[in-house]
Amino acid sequence: MPPPKKAAKKAAKKLAMHHADKHHDHEKKPHKDSKKEGKDLRRAFEHMRRVAILQPTLQPSAADTVTTLATLARQQLASGNNKDAADLLRGSEHFSFAVSAGNDSDEVKGVKLSNGLVLAVREQFEELCERADEHWSEEEDRPDALTAIYQSARKSAAKAFKGGEYYQALEFVRAAEALAHVKMHGSHALEAGSGNAKAGLIVAI
Repeated sequence: MPPPKKAAKKAAKKLAMHHADKHHDHEKKPHKDSKKEGKDLRRAFEHMRRVAILQPTLQPSAADTVTTLATLARQQLASGNNKDAADLLRGSEHFSFAVSAGNDSDEVKGVKLSNGLVLAVREQFEELCERADEHWSEEEDRPDALTAIYQSARKSAAKAFKGGEYYQALEFVRAAEALAHVKMHGSHALEAGSGNAKAGLIVAI
């Protein structure tokens, strides 16, 4: 057992090292947050560009939905909520692919579906439905425009799956799952701005 003086000195040194580590972690946190914000901004940019390419091919009603989501994303970016913007645009991208897929079953389109593939699709579909419902239930204060789009995507997903349109069903439910992740920072501003859908897809990033 070390002498009392030596033990006290050792304890003081250990305490100092502990404080230094805490200070170091505190200094690292802003960098980590900044890196994550940059990643979300990059995600928003990529989804936005894909949607901009897809939008001219969509029917007017679907194009309006896509533009509404882009308007909401623009407002989130302006508020610094990059993750919400990225998820809104991710949902918009999946929605665009879903409505572009058409209404014929995958079998009619000549895609041969094995039992194993159908089982894998069913498992993925059910998992995404579960995740969408879980995340959606965590947030109560959502603008009407987003709620309507989410509910429409969920209903369309169920209808497509029942009709054997598996690819379309997965895209619709992925759209819903993405929108369910949006935490609605500044929801009142979003509600007010949702009527500006005709503003287009141009987003300042």
